[in-house]
Amino acid sequence: MKENLFLNIATSMARSRANGPGVRAVIWVQGCTIGCPGCYNNFTHAHTSNKLSSPSKIVEWINSIDDIEGITFSGGEPFEQALAVSSIIEKVNSERREPLTIFIFTGFDFETLRKSESAAVKRLLSMTDMLSSGPYVSSLREEQLLWRGSSNQKLIYLTDTYSSSEEEKWIRNSPIEELVMSESGIMRTGFRAKKGDLYNSLVNI
Repeated sequence: MKENLFLNIATSMARSRANGPGVRAVIWVQGCTIGCPGCYNNFTHAHTSNKLSSPSKIVEWINSIDDIEGITFSGGEPFEQALAVSSIIEKVNSERREPLTIFIFTGFDFETLRKSESAAVKRLLSMTDMLSSGPYVSSLREEQLLWRGSSNQKLIYLTDTYSSSEEEKWIRNSPIEELVMSESGIMRTGFRAKKGDLYNSLVNI
């Protein structure tokens, strides 16, 4: 049976240490109606078709990656494509002996998501281990925050998989700036953007 559900993807990275606990596959979705001014990923805001992929094809890609702890969904706004994201999580973990953990960056406050009447949003929340939640506010920017860009944003623990007691370890081990070289150029991620020393050292060579 042919799938008729697709995720609109902005870009992806097979292995990252800057986007949640441990080594993770990361998918940045395309489209965000929140559109926070100064957002690091503003290229993902437009709700235009970028790369449309079926859950099965995305799961095949995820399962081809060795030794990852989990999947991170960023954006863009993953909860605006909650049905497709939750379908990916369900499919990938149904095929694994040990489930991958799920981390989501969202511009929505947790209370807004918790009170949502959308069945797809509720389903995705029930599959998520951890959120970085809240809109980015440039006047509250702090570079040293763990997996957040501004101090109003919160880390929300939805399952017992992770806990706040691990944050000190993560701060030591998770880079705030990460670059991956590919044939198409330099892909940067983390929380320094173009201000990052590593990024500027490379592009100015």
